[in-house]
Amino acid sequence: MPLNILGTALFEGTDKIPYFDEIVRAAPYVAATAAVKYWSRGPSNTWERKLHGKVYIVTGGTSGGMGTSVVLEMARLGAQLIFLTRSVDEWSSEFVQDLRERTGNELLYMEQCDLGDLYEVRKFATTWLNNSPPRRLDGVLVMSGDMEPLGVPRFAPPVRKSSADGLENQIAVNYAGVFHLLDLLQPSIKAQPPDRDIRIIVATCWTQVMGDVNVEDPLWQQQMYRSAFKFCSSSKLQLGLAMMEYQRRLLADIQKVAAEKKSERTGLNIKVVLVQPGTMRSNSLRRVISNGSVVLLLVLYCVVLYPFLWLFTKSGNRGAQSILYALNTPEFEEVNLKTTATKYVADCSVVKFARKEFEDAELQRKLYDNTQRDILALEKRMAIKRNAKGQGKSQEKSQGKSQTKSK
Repeated sequence: MPLNILGTALFEGTDKIPYFDEIVRAAPYVAATAAVKYWSRGPSNTWERKLHGKVYIVTGGTSGGMGTSVVLEMARLGAQLIFLTRSVDEWSSEFVQDLRERTGNELLYMEQCDLGDLYEVRKFATTWLNNSPPRRLDGVLVMSGDMEPLGVPRFAPPVRKSSADGLENQIAVNYAGVFHLLDLLQPSIKAQPPDRDIRIIVATCWTQVMGDVNVEDPLWQQQMYRSAFKFCSSSKLQLGLAMMEYQRRLLADIQKVAAEKKSERTGLNIKVVLVQPGTMRSNSLRRVISNGSVVLLLVLYCVVLYPFLWLFTKSGNRGAQSILYALNTPEFEEVNLKTTATKYVADCSVVKFARKEFEDAELQRKLYDNTQRDILALEKRMAIKRNAKGQGKSQEKSQGKSQTKSK
């Protein structure tokens, strides 16, 4: 058809082409829109490696957006995946089965582990570590996250949602749960052979540049809840800073053991990578724009704003490209490393951190230590409550049995 149109224009003139004037007037706008969309969609990952035999723990893989795009590609490449979800139910089972059928990969499994519940995180990590010899682990991909509606001051103020441990939900899911999981999995990570390329990939968000660091109260237990956005952005910032220290501790521990045993192990086969996938049309964005309202979701998001969101934001698949880049690029292999610091990836390339706190190793160390301290203290308090509740139930049962016998 393009050849016919060009032939008509050359030999018969543009007057013979239907709607030619309208096409000429619309062409600049169409070209500009296409250029903006090409820019906003971001670059594509160009690296690929076979993942057959490799084992990864994944969070956020069932989101239906970025996480699902990542695990779909990983399953296609042959990886064995362990999905962590809040609950293993009929829907999650069907999700995994569908993924198996689409990729031809049967090595996909589902484990219950709610990152908003520190007790469940510890149970999963303990079960994982309670194996001899140590289970194979080639990496952990953290793509889960929570972003609550911002609220409208005076009309619909933000409502604080609490986790099972009483923490603000965004702090619990985005920071405390992820920190606790990776901290507990350290023995498994350090036990892997030195020739195994291990990558801990943690998805973050550009909102971290507007967050605060609360070193003395890293779980924000004593902070007033005035802004959902502040808690979300701060949780992402603190997680990124903690991961900087996490990389250093893994490296130092491995090198210390290597020196004692007089081995040549460097620890550089383990790499922690923070990934900023960009602004996507995700569940979190829909929740924020609609403020948790179904009416606003249908009217504001789906009708009024969607053309602009389509133009200026990424789809889940496009956001997944940076995660896949961090997983596949040879830049992070030991032979190609130039520095031992945690890497930061955005738009399929390594970039610099924007906040000065990422250069403050002492701040990161204190934040890590205090987070460990507060999580341990919180776990002890919750354990006491569970024991008390269990004893109360036991007493009720015994009283019920005694009353039955007396009758």
